[in-house]
Amino acid sequence: MTEPPSVPRARQLKSRPHIGRDQWSDFATGAKTIAPLDPGSFLFGLAFGALIQVAGFNSWAGISGSFLVMAGASQIATVEALRVGAPLVVAVLTALVINARFALYSAALAPTYSAFPRRWKFGLAYLMTDQAAAITLHNQHVYPDPVRRRWFALGASLTFALAWYAGTAAGVLLGPVIPAAWQIAFIVPLMFIALMVPSLRHRSELAAAVVAVIITLILKDLPLGLNVILGAIGGISIGRFVK
Repeated sequence: MTEPPSVPRARQLKSRPHIGRDQWSDFATGAKTIAPLDPGSFLFGLAFGALIQVAGFNSWAGISGSFLVMAGASQIATVEALRVGAPLVVAVLTALVINARFALYSAALAPTYSAFPRRWKFGLAYLMTDQAAAITLHNQHVYPDPVRRRWFALGASLTFALAWYAGTAAGVLLGPVIPAAWQIAFIVPLMFIALMVPSLRHRSELAAAVVAVIITLILKDLPLGLNVILGAIGGISIGRFVK
């Protein structure tokens, strides 16, 4: 009985997945780029976890929601709707409306992700957040090589998601002791401001940003995130008229 031919060791090593120094460096750069926003992700997760406790829902259900849905605004809106006795269909539709913006992010990121393997597209789609999408789009031209680009995107997306997971878990554990006066909900507008300011280049962009922020803050008590939508409409309208 003859033995099967041995595979050269060099070929064995080549066939194994290997993460090089450049990939780790790009991952670290992505993580470092989004790092100033990570505390906001943690605090927003903290707010959601605390809400789970206040609403009286199962703690594990709340934590698993952050892993399965990973969309803070819609998760909070859904829990609030269920807490006040809204029908399940209303809560679900509310979440779908709020998360509809991810279709726009997907369309914007499609050219950036087009050269990625399918498993990377699915993985990064799962990790997609407003902040990670903005960071990836803002830096896409820095990484013309799709391999380096996807590792940068993974570094930004994964670390931001980990902060959200950790915040949710901490909120579930510490929820009852978090003061309502903290106004953690303002973390989200602040994170968007932090993303937006470095990219402002022209007077029209600055005017649009200022008007959008003012409208969003003035109308902060509107339900279903309508203040953000109206703020965006107002900002776009002003931006078209300012040269």
